[in-house]
Amino acid sequence: MSSSEQNDRFRISLPPGWDDQTVYHFKGPDEDGQEHKLMLVVTRHLQYESVREFARSNTEPITSSFQSVEVLKDEEVTIEHGLPTWEFVYRWNLADDMSIIEKRVFVIKSGLGFAFSISFSKKSYKTVGAGLDDVIDAILPGSYNPVEEN
Repeated sequence: MSSSEQNDRFRISLPPGWDDQTVYHFKGPDEDGQEHKLMLVVTRHLQYESVREFARSNTEPITSSFQSVEVLKDEEVTIEHGLPTWEFVYRWNLADDMSIIEKRVFVIKSGLGFAFSISFSKKSYKTVGAGLDDVIDAILPGSYNPVEEN
């Protein structure tokens, strides 16, 4: 079985009235006592024209609902000739000695919205998090690394 067949195991033709809302999970390395899972939600009927609006629709509930949230990054990171991309990183303090860093990346491609999310410890954000851009770019080429032009 080729790698493309392994990654494309299901092809579903749904009857009218049903809509694919697949959520993908990618298991990352275990580090600093934490298992890292990258989640991807694909929005097939995107109601937003800009990546900023798409990101805001997903991040406003976080900043308005949770206490002890500190926004670390909230900006467009689109590369030249690349896909519209927005990063939102926040720290959520669960207790005095425990916090979680959550990174969310929003990408628009071909009228679809892609929302990635992953949680880190402070230590693993610097190690595992450093390679996350490459993982997202492998899933959606053109998100972080410029597309090679012939």
